[in-house]
Amino acid sequence: MNTLQKIFFFILISCLLLTAYCSLSQASLSSQEEQDAFNLSSNAIGKDVGEYTLIDQDGKRFKLKEFAGGKPFIISLIYTSCGHICPAITMNFKNAVKEASKDFGVKFNAITVGFDVENDTPDRMKEYGKNFTESFQNWKFAASDKDTIEKLARDLGFYYKKIQGGFDHLNVVTIVDAKGKVYQHVYGVEFKPEAILRPVYEVWMGKSYYRKSSGFEEAGIIDRIILFCYKYDEKSGQYKLDYPFLIGTALEAIVIFSAIFFVWGRNIKSFFTRQFGHGIDVKVK
Repeated sequence: MNTLQKIFFFILISCLLLTAYCSLSQASLSSQEEQDAFNLSSNAIGKDVGEYTLIDQDGKRFKLKEFAGGKPFIISLIYTSCGHICPAITMNFKNAVKEASKDFGVKFNAITVGFDVENDTPDRMKEYGKNFTESFQNWKFAASDKDTIEKLARDLGFYYKKIQGGFDHLNVVTIVDAKGKVYQHVYGVEFKPEAILRPVYEVWMGKSYYRKSSGFEEAGIIDRIILFCYKYDEKSGQYKLDYPFLIGTALEAIVIFSAIFFVWGRNIKSFFTRQFGHGIDVKVK
């Protein structure tokens, strides 16, 4: 066994042992929960968002669609005691608003809703919102009662589950078109302003193409990492990377690489020989 093969098998065995250890020491969403959450999100595309009464950061009640004013709006659901993920999503939300400049408030509005009904009061939402905006005119930070939040989350296809010390939830920002229908989801924690603004401008120009994802398994490795790469750590009180899932994904890549290598290893060796005038240190029988 040559040096490259030794390194490869060492990495493979290390990943297997680390995955087993992490799986025993940390809980994670089951595959079925991931599938159900993805289906809930995907199936909301093209569906109507109901007319709900929310309470803004100043304690004033308002109708969701009245606030939208016949324009598209972007909406995210967060909880204010979230240690890292929700603020990171909201910061990227802010970057999109900043990028839109004068279009914000004219072509679309924004709203952030707290789904932790026991703690996300209007005062808490205002305190949270001040970290991201100086004006609440076109970007409201809202709260509501349990029934309203559950129905709004259902309409948006937003998955969340109460756990000890926090919540498991989907990392997502949603674009709702001027008709009040869910147009597109932007998944993840880190995303560029154009990821939000592109669909916003599409619906502003009347180009509503309600595109559903074909399925969780077909979402791709990257999408799966974006959807569920974080989990709540009860000891630290913060969200951390879900290492068992990430390692599992890495193992998928290793398996694919291995299949490619052992099937086409001779061709790979020939390619490097032609390109660089010598072979790589891989013995192909």
